[in-house]
Amino acid sequence: MSEVGPQNGLEGAEHLRRITGGMVVLGLLGLLLWGLLRSGVAALAFGVGAATSFGFWSLHRYLTVRMLTPSVRRRWLYAFLSLGKLGLIALVLRGMMGRYPAEALPLATGVLLFVAGILLEALRIMFQKPEVPPPA
Repeated sequence: MSEVGPQNGLEGAEHLRRITGGMVVLGLLGLLLWGLLRSGVAALAFGVGAATSFGFWSLHRYLTVRMLTPSVRRRWLYAFLSLGKLGLIALVLRGMMGRYPAEALPLATGVLLFVAGILLEALRIMFQKPEVPPPA
């Protein structure tokens, strides 16, 4: 099983690690805030959404790395399997909304945690100084 990383020559491995780290920080902060500002059930709903988001992100990383192959059949197979990411979110949302319909907002913010992690990394890159000095 290959993993994303600079040892495999895959660009962007550091960004993936930063996005994951940002998701962890935002997830812990969200659990604390939903628990303090609303209720324990809201924190639980956020936690379920966040766990789904981490599952989505892990599956995305796993399938994307495996799609980077010269074999067209394998690329199509992993592209088809990536639809499972959407199924994962749909199943969790359906189950949670049936059980806790009043906790839609904490659940949705938890599910969108991976988007927030990506946006944080994009903002970091946007304000980062270039590594190459300008020509004199």
